[in-house]
Amino acid sequence: MYLLSICASEDLVSLLSPMVGTAAATMVLMLALFYMAAQFFKKPEYEAFVSIEMYQLGLSVFLFAVIFSSSCFAEQIVQSFVGNGKDAFEVASEYLQYMSHDISLAAVEKLQALLLLSQWASSVTLRFGASVWGISFPAFPALAVVERTVEFILMLATPFTASLMVQQVGLQIIAGTMLPFVLPMGTVLRMFPPTRDAGAFLMASALGFSLVFPYTYVMHNAIVRGLLSDAYGSQDEFSAAMANYNAGNVSSYISDYGIFNPWNMFWQPLVGISFLLLQAIFLPALSITLTVAFIKGFNKFIGKIG
Repeated sequence: MYLLSICASEDLVSLLSPMVGTAAATMVLMLALFYMAAQFFKKPEYEAFVSIEMYQLGLSVFLFAVIFSSSCFAEQIVQSFVGNGKDAFEVASEYLQYMSHDISLAAVEKLQALLLLSQWASSVTLRFGASVWGISFPAFPALAVVERTVEFILMLATPFTASLMVQQVGLQIIAGTMLPFVLPMGTVLRMFPPTRDAGAFLMASALGFSLVFPYTYVMHNAIVRGLLSDAYGSQDEFSAAMANYNAGNVSSYISDYGIFNPWNMFWQPLVGISFLLLQAIFLPALSITLTVAFIKGFNKFIGKIG
């Protein structure tokens, strides 16, 4: 609801007036002084400079209005097909929360329980004969392999989970800075000739990260949840299967899953981590690639029309 709230008329005026309005008024005053100097000293080049800068000033304000209004319009579109009054950032945040909590945490807890059980079972030994002349051997030798495998998987799952948390933090930072600060700052910088290129880049960045970047996560949400529904019949069934754990003690894990039940204790968490791997590595790289490509293209477009 953040973007939808600042798209209201009162918030738009309060956003325009402090930075963009003051900078535009300052630029108009400077151009008026230049024009008066051109008339007083009879300098036609000053008049040409004023004409060019007035065009650039109007173009900067126009770009600001277009970028802001297009972001607001896009949020209305997202709200129309997502529903519940949610914008793209809220959909993306809920999706990452679902991936990190309902899938990643459940998979890590199951694998951690399997690791504890396999470590305990692999340490159980059987002895035959006297203590000096007898022999001892492990009761469950195959579980040593399971223990090493699960340790390796947990070592991989930890950075994947951290990646999801970093993405959540990054989305919150982008939502709170791009339209309220970066876009007006870019507009102000573009009004003045020495900082025109930097301002155009900031305006393109604001549009890319407020429009393109969050909508890639909306697509991720639809794609991944669709894959889960296809694989398990429904997303709720998958979530219930992943979250079916009892965090009381080791005996409760044994009763819930059974140490010799490979599907509940091993394969099901691997399925969850496979979806986690998709969002932790491939999809964010795709999102940032599309966003950077859009920023570069839009920045060139601003340079051509300016």
